[in-house]
Amino acid sequence: MPRRPRDPSPESSVKTLPDRLADELIARIFTGELRPNERLPPERALAEELGVDRTSLRVALRQLSRMKVLQATQGSGITVLDYRRHAGLDFLAAVLEIPGLELGGAFLLEALDQWNHTMPRFVAAALARATPAQLGEIDALLEAQLKVLDAAPKSKLAAALDRVAELEMQLQDHMVDVLGDVTLRLAANSTRGIRHELSRLQLDLVDARAQCAAQRLMFQGALTSPLAPELLQQAHAAYLNAHHEALRAHIATLPQRPYRTTSWTRDVA
Repeated sequence: MPRRPRDPSPESSVKTLPDRLADELIARIFTGELRPNERLPPERALAEELGVDRTSLRVALRQLSRMKVLQATQGSGITVLDYRRHAGLDFLAAVLEIPGLELGGAFLLEALDQWNHTMPRFVAAALARATPAQLGEIDALLEAQLKVLDAAPKSKLAAALDRVAELEMQLQDHMVDVLGDVTLRLAANSTRGIRHELSRLQLDLVDARAQCAAQRLMFQGALTSPLAPELLQQAHAAYLNAHHEALRAHIATLPQRPYRTTSWTRDVA
């Protein structure tokens, strides 16, 4: 079973009953328990099945309608839409925050491939635009990762790797800030959970210090001997492909379809 570390950056909060109902329905849609074009039971029957009041259920259903994964039609009830065709980043962000929902190997591999495809262009653009002060902040984050690992005893390695993954997110977020693209920022916010999960899982599978040192060396090389953007992209792509071999192999061993490790309960312990 994969380790699902939660992204520690967002402020945690207790979810309301409508929020947890929305999570339940989103999980059913994402795992395929509710399929495209399937009609939900009538509101009264669905509320009874879930053991909730109809007002809370209506609030949850409206959330999913706004995400464009449910469609209410007068006289026909509520139909499940294909999230692959209709949903957006708000649906993805919601999926990533549902406790007990495992994403499945196929989804993780797609996310990793997308990461490896987009990150080299993203990094090249950020380094080309960054000011000297911003470049200094990038190197400081890379150095901080190494310091965390060097200072950590073996008994505290897991906590150190958690911190390194957090610093990796800060590094990526800082480069997004350098680019100043609002659309990219919103996409980065929505995908932060999956990026953090893959980064943390990766650190469990490799020599973390060697990886962090290689990453810093790559960045320092790009800063001291600037390459043409296309050459920098090629160098970064080669780095990612080489360092993600173990992660790719691990993902291949996981159940490929998403699944849940918990079942719906109305009450929170």
